[in-house]
Amino acid sequence: MSAAELRTAGLSEYDILRAEKCCLRRVRRGIYVVTKSCAVSVHRFVSDVASDDATDLPRETEGQLKRNEDLRIMVRSYVGKLLPHAVFSHRSALIIHGLAVPFIERDGDVFAESVHPRCGLRRPSMQVRRRSLDEQDVVPVDGIPVTSVLRTLFDLARDYPLALAVAAIDDALHRSVITEEQFQTYVADHPVRTRQRRIETVLENVDGRRESVGESITAVRFVEFSVPGLEPQVVIVDENGRFVARTDFANRQAKVVAEFDGAGKYHLKGVDPKKAFEQERRREYALRNLGYEVFRLTWQDLFSATQFLRIRAAIERRTPQRPARSTVG
Repeated sequence: MSAAELRTAGLSEYDILRAEKCCLRRVRRGIYVVTKSCAVSVHRFVSDVASDDATDLPRETEGQLKRNEDLRIMVRSYVGKLLPHAVFSHRSALIIHGLAVPFIERDGDVFAESVHPRCGLRRPSMQVRRRSLDEQDVVPVDGIPVTSVLRTLFDLARDYPLALAVAAIDDALHRSVITEEQFQTYVADHPVRTRQRRIETVLENVDGRRESVGESITAVRFVEFSVPGLEPQVVIVDENGRFVARTDFANRQAKVVAEFDGAGKYHLKGVDPKKAFEQERRREYALRNLGYEVFRLTWQDLFSATQFLRIRAAIERRTPQRPARSTVG
């Protein structure tokens, strides 16, 4: 809600400032989000809003989930308030299309994004890029003007680091929102003067078999750290052909497995965390009994070289060496 709405409801500037320490959070200048209901009498209007069944209060407190939620709130604050002829784009468009929103930065500001045919600007809460769009590049989603899915992914490939762009496109491929052929065709039909090679590099690294943002970023890190031969979603069977595990990544020749442990892996809805952990432990033992070395990666590992260098060393150490060719005539 806006500061003007709060003042109309009877809150003074001082009341609003005090409420920021209690039941309001400032999203950007003049815009606030209700965080909870409180017992302060002067905040009665805010409490009534918080108690309404239609109000969706912020829930997340830290990490990637909170950054995603903060971006949703920021984008919502700009609905109906963009510059004339501007449309939501990039990560803001992912939010509106209901696609996964990768964050590869450890921290940093959360801001909305849009494109405009004639102007570009950067503010703390909004980045506007100057871009020309074809008619088919703009679609309405619940009445909100936004770049199409293909255009959104194209823009991410052009403007964002490799890991983020690959993760977003992998998600769209995995959920069958687009096909790889459709994206290849769009890229071929829309050559750009700058960063064309960056877009092509993204296209070379996408793979719809990956099942999460974390797996996609992990795969890009394998490329960046020259970790060879790890294929996604590999099924491992025992000597009798019985199923043992489906791994996030595996190098069969070196017998190395890499698993990405995302937040909440053992806390899925309807699953007992203790049972899930025990099943995962037994699964890992079974892989080790077959001779596999198993590595686990967390979100923190994605921002460090340590685990990736260990995986690379293990693959190099465990890969059977070809016998040297004889030079005797």
